[in-house]
Amino acid sequence: MLTAAKKHIGGNAMAFFKFKLKKPSPQPQTPIPHCCPLGDDYRLLSDQERNGLGGDVDANICLFHGQKLIRRITDKNGIFLDFPGVKPGDWECDLNGSIRPQVNFTISCKPFREDGLAEFEWLVQPDGRYWMDEDGFGMENDDEIVLYAKLDKKGRFVTPFMSKEDMERKNSEK
Repeated sequence: MLTAAKKHIGGNAMAFFKFKLKKPSPQPQTPIPHCCPLGDDYRLLSDQERNGLGGDVDANICLFHGQKLIRRITDKNGIFLDFPGVKPGDWECDLNGSIRPQVNFTISCKPFREDGLAEFEWLVQPDGRYWMDEDGFGMENDDEIVLYAKLDKKGRFVTPFMSKEDMERKNSEK
């Protein structure tokens, strides 16, 4: 076959096949640092890594003030170190499976407010389009579930995770 290829492609057929047959060199998987500024020189830093489900996940989430580490929020696998629990609510009807105290998708955090608390957002379950491929196949009927908790400047959760409605009610109480 290589002789026939040489005749049709020319003398570089062997180089072509060698190039095509080369195995790609393994690239080291280095996490991408992710920063979420919280104001007053506070920030959440994390490593953004692949979650094995087609997206990214924040792991090793830490609260810093300046260069000083205040507290680790999750471990290298995204498991919350001091999980505050969850407030039951209507969102549980939409949950496909059970809740685990682990970041499997994304998080974000709003800046600290005047009361010294920041609103931490945790995507527990993406909507069904997350599972869809580029051709539109694989979509699920899942509804997106995002839960919220208050985080203080010491890196501790002062509320359990709860629905947006419950968090808005809590915010309006102050």
